[in-house]
Amino acid sequence: MKKSPLLIALFAVALVGSTVDVLAESTLDRLKQQGYATVAVANEPPYSDIRADGYVTGAAPEVARAVLKKLGVPELRSQVIMYGAMIPALQARRVDLSTSGLYIKPKRCESIIYSEPDLCGAEAFAVKKGNPLNIMTYEDIGANPDVTMTTCAGCAEEAYALERGVKPDQIKVFTDPPSGIKMLQQGRVDVFALSGLGTQDLLKKTDDPNLDLVMPVMGVPMGCSGAAFNADDKEFRDAYDMALRELKDSGEFAAIVEPYGFSAEATLAVKRDDFCPGN
Repeated sequence: MKKSPLLIALFAVALVGSTVDVLAESTLDRLKQQGYATVAVANEPPYSDIRADGYVTGAAPEVARAVLKKLGVPELRSQVIMYGAMIPALQARRVDLSTSGLYIKPKRCESIIYSEPDLCGAEAFAVKKGNPLNIMTYEDIGANPDVTMTTCAGCAEEAYALERGVKPDQIKVFTDPPSGIKMLQQGRVDVFALSGLGTQDLLKKTDDPNLDLVMPVMGVPMGCSGAAFNADDKEFRDAYDMALRELKDSGEFAAIVEPYGFSAEATLAVKRDDFCPGN
């Protein structure tokens, strides 16, 4: 039976309308409906920490958890992803956001977008007791081709090193921070490089009297991180920023981050535009 032109037109309008509804659904709308957000974390205390039962905590996830609750998303589910793989995971939408101390860097801002800063801190080295090679800067490592260091692939510390004269063959990548400390203990590298509070926390847990902390690393800017998003999720990011601002203004933000050793004041003093204008 031949369909009337009117029925065909009505069907076409209904189809277009349903397609527009699907396209119009934002990431935040989807997260509210499903009741949770999937976040990338790197398991680097005190930025992020995965407990034995799988519960994710640490300064960055706790800030994100509080922000998401304000946005109507009650649950945070985590995926452990190394820093170097976080941007591809965001781009492929395997996760909804990253919240694990991923520093705001111009190169990264070419691929993803960030919230306003949520955590700021100094950089650090772990070295053998007494710092026998007198390593205080990345330039000190670069000046001696026999010195080797370890950090994670894609970490800010890898970029800091290469930018300051350290050769690629002087850098040995670790799979996770504890394995990097083990490399230092075994004499396979001379320097372990990571965020200040992360290194400090790891040395405290390792409790090895044969290791020392060098902090801050001179000549390196304070690193600031933010929650990271797919570049197409500006509406979600902007809503996140508004809720984060409410946390900061109320004092709840300081109550979350300061027990982990972070300075709320240092974070409040900087803006995303200080690192990535226009992001």
